[in-house]
Amino acid sequence: EMRIAVCDDENVWISYIEEFIIRIKKVYTETEYDVFSSGSEILEYYKKNGNIYDIVILDIEMDDLLGIAVANEIRKMDNSVIIFFLTSHKEYVFDCFKPQPLNFWIKPVSYEQFENDICAAYTRIEESGRCLKITENRKCVRIKCDDIIYIENKERKSWIYTVQKKYSSNKLLSDIETQLDSKIFVRTYKSFIVNLK
Repeated sequence: EMRIAVCDDENVWISYIEEFIIRIKKVYTETEYDVFSSGSEILEYYKKNGNIYDIVILDIEMDDLLGIAVANEIRKMDNSVIIFFLTSHKEYVFDCFKPQPLNFWIKPVSYEQFENDICAAYTRIEESGRCLKITENRKCVRIKCDDIIYIENKERKSWIYTVQKKYSSNKLLSDIETQLDSKIFVRTYKSFIVNLK
């Protein structure tokens, strides 16, 4: 599963990238995406919903906030999300290194470039094992693995205790275990998985 956010204040470019995402869904079938028409809109959503995206595609020149400023704010909340910048102006290329984007696309980006970069991003997401994906109250939740202290099975649920809060899931402990890095997370007794870090 891959979740993508697209943020551009021009509908024509949102539609352009949406078409590419729809095409790439034939390869990565469990891809979901959301679109935002302003920098403040995506930041508000991020603050409310947490780190739910794997990839954020940001236009650099937006009316309310520059994409680079938006990326820097996102980075404060989520240091592992993959960022791509979209722009019509090459002169921004040096300004955008601080939030560490994976790439910088000049409009109109070709589908080949988009596909190559999304494939590279997907490989990075899969290799990082950075998030545990669960469903809580019918909502998809991504929990940073580094934030997990331990996971406990009780009352027919799996309870995930993190630095900030606890989550519950109907997933079996054995299913959760398969999503975690076995070098870092260890099953102790029948009812616990502990983060060795």
